[in-house]
Amino acid sequence: MSQPRPRPEADAEPPPHERRHDTRRRHHDHPGTHASHRPTDSLPFTGAGKLWLSTFRSHILNPWNMAFALLLPMFMYAMFGMTDVARATQTGRGNLAAAMIAMMTTYGVILVGGSLGATLSVERTTGISRMYALTPIQPWVILLVRLTALVALSAFITLITFSFGLATGAQMTPGAWAASAAVVVALSALGALIGLACGYTIKGENAYSASAFVMLMGAFVSGMFIPLDQLPPFVAQIAPFTPLYGAVQAIYAVAGTVTMPTAAWLNIAGWAVITAGIAWWGASHDTGR
Repeated sequence: MSQPRPRPEADAEPPPHERRHDTRRRHHDHPGTHASHRPTDSLPFTGAGKLWLSTFRSHILNPWNMAFALLLPMFMYAMFGMTDVARATQTGRGNLAAAMIAMMTTYGVILVGGSLGATLSVERTTGISRMYALTPIQPWVILLVRLTALVALSAFITLITFSFGLATGAQMTPGAWAASAAVVVALSALGALIGLACGYTIKGENAYSASAFVMLMGAFVSGMFIPLDQLPPFVAQIAPFTPLYGAVQAIYAVAGTVTMPTAAWLNIAGWAVITAGIAWWGASHDTGR
C-alpha cells in the first residue's frame, strides 16, 4: 500500500500556541473586528440611565427615607411655624413661617442625601460596588448619576413641603418661593456629597451613622434650629467652619432675613470640594480593587 504523501509545509497546521498568537494578530491588524466597532464615545455612560432610575426608585419607595424627608420637616414646621407669631412676623420677602418651612425642607433633603451612605455601605459590603469595575461605567459617572437622582428627589420633596407651607399660612412673593425652591434643591447636592463621602470611605452601618452625626451636629452648630445669637459665643466662632453653615445662611438670605456673607459662600464651596474629592477618591479606589 502506498503511504499518504505528507502535506506541504505551507499547508501544515501551526501548533496551538501559534494559532492563538495568530488570532490575536488578526484581530489587532484588522480594525473591522467586532471589538473595534464598540461605541467608545458612549461607553462611560453605559447603564447610567438604569442606575439613575434604580437610585431614585430605591429612595422614593423607602418609607423611612420619605418619613425623614417629608414628615420630619413638616412636623417641625408645624411645631414652630404654624403659630400666629410666625405668620405675623415679616421678613424681607415674606413672613417667618415661610422662612421656617424653607429651612426645615433644607434639613429634610440633606438627610435624604445622607442616606446615600447607607446605600453605598450595603453595596460595598455585598460586593456590588466592585462589580461596577467590570462594566464600562466610570467612577465619576456613578457619582454624577447618584447625585442627580438625589437632586431630582429633593425637587419632589420641596414641591410637597412648600405646598404644605403655602396652605398653612406661609407667605412669600412668587419670586421668593421660586428662589427658595432653587436654593433648597441646590443645597441638597451638599447633603448627597456628604453621604457619598461617608459611604465610600466607611464600611457597614457606620457610614449612615457618620453622615447622620455630621448633619445633625452641623445643623445645630450652624444655627439651623436655633439662631446663632441665641447660642453661646463659642458656637458662633466655630459655625463658619461647619458643613451646613453656608446652607443655613443661604436660606436666611433668600428669605430676606440676612445678607449672604462671604464666609457662607466660601463655606459652601469649600465643603463641596472636600466632600466631592473624598467621594471621587473613594469611588475610584473601590472600583479599582
